[in-house]
Amino acid sequence: MYATAAAEEEVYAESAAPVWWVFLITGTLWFVLSLVMFRFDITSASTIGVLAGIVFLTAGLIEFCMAALVNSGWWKALNAILGLVLVVGGIMSFVHPGNAFVAVASITGFMFLFVGIWDLIVAFSDRVGLWWVRMITGFICIGLAFWASGDFQRKAVLLVAWLGLFALLRGINSFIVAFTLHHLEKKVAADAKPVSAIGGGAS
Repeated sequence: MYATAAAEEEVYAESAAPVWWVFLITGTLWFVLSLVMFRFDITSASTIGVLAGIVFLTAGLIEFCMAALVNSGWWKALNAILGLVLVVGGIMSFVHPGNAFVAVASITGFMFLFVGIWDLIVAFSDRVGLWWVRMITGFICIGLAFWASGDFQRKAVLLVAWLGLFALLRGINSFIVAFTLHHLEKKVAADAKPVSAIGGGAS
């Protein structure tokens, strides 16, 4: 029990547990965005670049918020680095010199790679609850990274599908964070009960 709580505290701060419902909302919004993108019929590389920029910038800002409010210890720095990578990828997506489709696909591939590696690091460092789902999404992201980087056809429909999958996987990640924080909140409350009971008996 205490080992499990300690594992959670390595990644998430106990003070962030009450805001678990925020990640349910962000996860739902990611799912909605993913569904909308799968219905897009875009053939313009410039439009896809703008869409990719919005997706990656949004993901980066969420990671910065997690680094500031949710993570504990040195995990804050790692989350901030991931946020910075996503923000840089978002900015680069707005500017695609040369072959636009190749540029956007390459950036998308790198974003999948960094996010996948991050998900695997967190999954294996915090083996509680739905950690195995995060592990699976990490491997999927890495697989999509190689697919995006190696597919030289660069079809518009594939680029949009990759962005839709990115949003879908970010939504799954948000739900995992929400449930993990909710689990942590219940553990903190359970650990506090004996203390309250002792205090009440002493008085």
